Amino acid sequence: MKGSTGSSAQFLDFVERIGKSKAGRRALHVRLSMLRPHNRRHHHKRAAELTFQSFLADHEGTIFRLPNEDMVILTRSASDDQVQKQIDRLSALFSEDPLFHQTSDEKQVFCESIDIERNYGTLMALARNAGGLKPNGAAAPATRALRPLDPSNLGSIEAAIAQADLTSMVRRQPICAVADGQPPKPVFIEIFTSIDSLRQTLTPDVDILANRWLFQDLTRHLDRRMIAYLKRGDDKTLSRAFSINMNVGTLISDEFLDFDQALSRDKRATIVIELNLLDVFSDLSAFFFARNFLHDRGYRFCLDGVTHLSLPLIDRERLGFDLLKLMWGTDLYDRVHGEAGPMLRQAAERIGPGRMILARCDSDLATKTGAALGITLYQGHLFDGLLREALKKSGATHDMADAMARQRAASRTAAAR
Repeated sequence: MKGSTGSSAQFLDFVERIGKSKAGRRALHVRLSMLRPHNRRHHHKRAAELTFQSFLADHEGTIFRLPNEDMVILTRSASDDQVQKQIDRLSALFSEDPLFHQTSDEKQVFCESIDIERNYGTLMALARNAGGLKPNGAAAPATRALRPLDPSNLGSIEAAIAQADLTSMVRRQPICAVADGQPPKPVFIEIFTSIDSLRQTLTPDVDILANRWLFQDLTRHLDRRMIAYLKRGDDKTLSRAFSINMNVGTLISDEFLDFDQALSRDKRATIVIELNLLDVFSDLSAFFFARNFLHDRGYRFCLDGVTHLSLPLIDRERLGFDLLKLMWGTDLYDRVHGEAGPMLRQAAERIGPGRMILARCDSDLATKTGAALGITLYQGHLFDGLLREALKKSGATHDMADAMARQRAASRTAAAR
């Protein structure tokens, strides 16, 4: 496998085969999994592999990709200086990641050199773990590999969606207003289709997220099923303000226009239409037409899918969005509290902090980030939990008040006797 790339299963096989010829061999464990998500997308991983290209050719090297996105490079007869040079080159490539500002030996943490002759056990443990084996060598439960979504299976999945009843796949998540010292207060509810439930129900053997553009085509069919679900009118959630994700093209379709005609203007004013950033900018003329028409009919609009990279580029008022949804992640926290902080705060001020929703919040760091940007609207599992706690306390308080009232009534009755 000289100069080639292998899988985690091939990695385990390779490590077992070199057990009797360990002399002069070395491994580099590159922990890409420790980087922030925005630094380990496909092109980052590809660039990391290319960094080792000449090194692999000179030292009988092989790269193995692990399931957690790490890489292991196995080489023969490379000197300490040559190995360190590769570590330095790769670390420089990702030097902007917060990992390289946390420890004094971040290069060694990110890219660990393993002398195979001395530490063969360390390499074997890494290979067994990556290959799905327990430390004692017993096989871990196998997981079925999913087929990627491609044009050959797109049609059958679209047909299945067209016939699907979304009732069991529909999810609801509140968007909450948060004020200092107060429990979160739901402002409106997002109604959406659970992609995981959809996949498990209709396409258990296909990874429908594997191809972004084919998946985008699938969402147009999901839009039609969601409209059919909304038209049934048997979801009590819809009696309150809610938001729905739609494609721009769906908004001028006959299905949506039929749905629209059945609504009063007052009801339309309770509906927020969420549009994805990429969908909007893929056809601005279609977006402007749909926005003008539906704004006039009373709907509100939210720009979804905004990240710390796109936030400074958005002119919310010019695009005509009432709200903007910013995606939470630890990388956003790092940026807001780093050198990019002033630029992001300025962008938030221009957009209007009260018009921004911080979405996918899953930790207290999210609220700290939102507070730094002046955001007061939040969405995510963190706030789902906080709402449940607030409702429990409210229910306990109500039960206590009822119990005290019953006690007072019983006391008055006893006294009257």
